[in-house]
Parts: sequence; C-alpha cells; structure tokens
Amino acid sequence: MSEELRQNEILSVGPDDGDWTDVLRRARWADRRRRVYGIATLAALAAIGVASAYATGHPIIDFGTADKAPSKDVAVIGSADKGVPEGTGPGVIAEQAREIPGLSIDGKPYEISVAPTRDGGFCISFPQHGGATIPCIANDAQRRRMGNMSLAMSADGDWGPFWIGGIFLEREGERLEVVRADGSSDDIPFVWVTAPINAGFFVLKVSNEDRVNGRGPVSVALFDRDGILIERQSILDPLAQTGRMKTVDLPGYPNLTVPVDAIWEKRRQLFDLRAENGARVGFWVAPTRDGRTCVWGSISVGCFHPGQVEKSSPLELLRVVGMPAGGGSQVALGDRVGTGVARVEARFEDGDKVELTPKEGYLIWPIPSRHNSRGHRIEELVGYDAGGDVFAEKHMSTTMPGMYPCDKPKVVGGVQGVCP
Repeated sequence: MSEELRQNEILSVGPDDGDWTDVLRRARWADRRRRVYGIATLAALAAIGVASAYATGHPIIDFGTADKAPSKDVAVIGSADKGVPEGTGPGVIAEQAREIPGLSIDGKPYEISVAPTRDGGFCISFPQHGGATIPCIANDAQRRRMGNMSLAMSADGDWGPFWIGGIFLEREGERLEVVRADGSSDDIPFVWVTAPINAGFFVLKVSNEDRVNGRGPVSVALFDRDGILIERQSILDPLAQTGRMKTVDLPGYPNLTVPVDAIWEKRRQLFDLRAENGARVGFWVAPTRDGRTCVWGSISVGCFHPGQVEKSSPLELLRVVGMPAGGGSQVALGDRVGTGVARVEARFEDGDKVELTPKEGYLIWPIPSRHNSRGHRIEELVGYDAGGDVFAEKHMSTTMPGMYPCDKPKVVGGVQGVCP
C-alpha cells in the first residue's frame, strides 16, 4: 500500500449525509506507515465490564459498568468535534467514554475507548503508536446506511503486516470468520458492547509472510447462531493483488519482497542509491516467462503487462511515499513515468530544483530531510523529452497532511498523530 494521507481522506463526520464506510476509509490512512489495530483475544478480559457471553464464548461488554476511559482518550475522542464547522461534527459526549477490554495485539491487551453521541451514534478511539484515529457514526440514520458490517484495512508499509479492523451492528452476529487465499479459514474473536453503543468490534493482524505466500485474507464473514450468513465482505490487499510474492535476503538491503513469477537470474538493478538516513535504496526489474515485467524495491512491487504504464499520463504515477527501510522518517519521490520522458525536474517551494533521470520508465529519488517541512516541499514536476522540450507537468500538493514526516505530529480533523 502506498502510504500518503489525501486531503479528502482526513476524517470528518457530518450529520445525516455521513457514511461509515467512507469514514473508515478516510480514517485508515492517518498513519499508514505505522498502523496498529490488533487481534482480538479473550485472555485479556478484565472482570469489570464483562457482563456475559454467547454460546461461542465472545464477551459482552456492559457499557454502563465498564471502566471510564483514560483522560487522554477522552480528550482524543472529544477532538472529533473540533476543527469542523459548527453543527457538522458527530456531537460526541466525550465525558461518557468507556474503556473496552477484550482486544489485544500479539498477546498484549489493546483497549479501545468508545463514547456515545447525542443522536444515537458513537465514536471510537483506536490507539496508533501514540496517536489515534476517531471514526464515528453520528446518528441512527448513519447506522442504517452502514449495513451490517464495515472493515478498515491498512498495512505497516507496503511490505509489513496487514491490519484489519472492523465493526458490525447486527445483534444476532455469533461468529466471525476470515477466509484466506489458500482456502483455509479461522474464527475471529470479537467483543460486543451493549447500549447505547450496540456494536461488535474486532481486529485481525496478518503477517507479511502470509501475505506474500498465498495465505493472505480474502474475506471476512459474519454468521448468526444457526450458521446462517449475515454478511461477507471482500478484503482488498494491494500487495496480494500484485501476485504471489516471496521474501529474498539480499546483503546490504532490508528483506526484499519479490514477485514469485520474476526470473531471478535475469534481474537487472536500475537504481542503487543511499538515503540521507543511511538506508540503501534499490530497484530491480526482471521478465516473466509469459511476457510480463516484474519490479521490486523501495517503491513498487508487482508484475505488469506491456503497455499498462501508457494508460496513465506521463507523470501521473510519480508520488511521495515512505520507504520501508527508512524507519518511518525517510520519504522518496518515485514510481513509473511514461514513455517519452527523458528527464524530470523537481521544483521546490523554496526555489530549489533537482534534475532526475528515469531508467526504463522508472524513477526513484530519496528526498532530503530539508525538504520535509512546509515551504520547502516539492510543488511541481516537469518532464522533458529527449530534445529538451517540456513533455508533461504535474502539480504536487504541499499541504496534504500525512505525506511528509515531522518531529511533532498534531491532531488534524479528529485524527491524532498526523504530520501537517
């Protein structure tokens, strides 16, 4: 997954015209490089707040007797109504927030906090490595439009674990099941929270090894106590969509995710660079036996048929993205460029210019940290043909939150931990 936060994906919650699926979609990219949802388990349940369980053993959390949420979570949830036009927020009653036990990450308790809204909805605080996202259902109308179940998906970078978080509103839901690409399946533990929340919550972590070796999740299904399917939703994992992968250990580089179909012996390295933080930046291409071209490295991974690049405008796919070897602090400009672009000039807000040379339709350049802050970012890309004439131009956003790293993340539109 390419990890930038688009302006229209920053969480905002309105009145009746809101939509939970869209809210989750926008909230999920608050910190796409470092997203943590967790995996549900019963072992971490606290005695207080657990009322009873269904026959399958999932806990029912009595909202009225659950522990009050920590003050920091109350403040985070309350921020869902800040920074938005008056009357357009969810109307969350933050002081009534409760801490919900029952979820964990790798065996460690992972407690979310939930608060009701004035009009029959709720807001959730999902901790995110010190930050949080705050998806909300503002009212009953949004509940009805949401349907039975919604998922939010993200990855720890393109190459890391895949996280699936979700909720369902169907009271009769008794069993959740994840189905994998190899046909295997497992139950997903979950918790149900009583009125005024009336919703089930679940989380699932998928390892990188499973993702690249044909065991990635393809769907989540909710069943009632008689085994009748209530709803099934597909899981869209961009890494899995590019085809089967394998992990290769190449000296001097972090573990590489390489398409299985690539003919390794015929690989060619197009870029071998060093980022400012010392990370080695590499990019390779190799053919397949069926005529495709596979690529892997610090920006893209996958196999493509000839001509696919030409479906986009010459500079359309160039983007700023975090590099997996950069520890969340190193970003690069890169991806595919169209045929006919001989060189690219990156122009910055502060007047700096850098000339970059694509190789076989690809470009990678680690962006120096001095260009991370406002007033110094890339604002325009200009592509030139072999004769030196302007071939294509692309405006780059310099105000999009979450695109560049920073020292002091802030709360932006109810999403905490976002770099402005």
